Amino acid sequence: MWQEAAKPICYSWQDAFLDWVKAMPRGKPDRYRLRAFKLPRNTDANSLTAAMVIQYLPSNPATYNRMVSLILAILNHAKATGKINQVPVLKKKKVTDNRIRWLTSNEWERLEKELPSHLRAMAGFAVSTGLRKSNVTGLEWSQVDLNRKVAWIHPDQAKAGKPIMVPLSEKALAVLSGQIGQHPDRVFTYNGKPVSGIKTAWTKALSRAGLTDFRWHDLRHTWATWHIQSGTPLAVLQKLGGWSDFKMVLRYAHFAPDYLAGYADNCKPYSDIPAGKMSESKNLPEGVSDGLSEGMSESL
Repeated sequence: MWQEAAKPICYSWQDAFLDWVKAMPRGKPDRYRLRAFKLPRNTDANSLTAAMVIQYLPSNPATYNRMVSLILAILNHAKATGKINQVPVLKKKKVTDNRIRWLTSNEWERLEKELPSHLRAMAGFAVSTGLRKSNVTGLEWSQVDLNRKVAWIHPDQAKAGKPIMVPLSEKALAVLSGQIGQHPDRVFTYNGKPVSGIKTAWTKALSRAGLTDFRWHDLRHTWATWHIQSGTPLAVLQKLGGWSDFKMVLRYAHFAPDYLAGYADNCKPYSDIPAGKMSESKNLPEGVSDGLSEGMSESL
């Protein structure tokens, strides 16, 4: 008697995701990001099409693109390990929103006054360090050294997947000092428990402070803007903020009053340049000065 061949078990989207989480150091934090992606877990990963994926993606271009990058990373890993044969082509959207909302000192004072105590501490620490909300709410005492005045974010907690060393200002240290003894592990708590949601209290505080169009993440924009306005170099800000892409830091360049001013007089006609300056090579890469001289000689 013939036996019917066993039906092969498909390699599902959930299988692909879990394999990627195990293989990638920063996979676990992305569980949260993918909660909004409602593709059925048992969907055959090898049969996925762009249309199947797109219907479950958010409409906001920036969020859409981040989700696409994550989904492609998961599927490309599955293909590289021989679990699937193809990956759908997913194009990213053009992002035109360069919105940077930040607080003036007066606006910050108004907001700080209206925040309940647990959010006041968290917001004060966020605007003093530039840390993202998840890094603030999840911060543990094991990540803080008050004597060295530094905190750190582990690679699997950082958006760029790299560790971040966080120098602590006097304001940040004062906030941390006020949190000592409230919880054995977590730095920031509410009624003795780790902070879970802040939306309701945050929204009410914004309303009382008379602030509109302001999100928690804008505290990070505020931190960066204040740094730039106070003269912090862009390269230093990149290190402080844990950005892997310098283009992200350039968004704040226009807030720096002296960022380009020092170069304004560099454009001069040849007659204004002192004799001999054209051949100086101290600021030019090796070989460039000779090449310029040869080129000028040939043109004369």
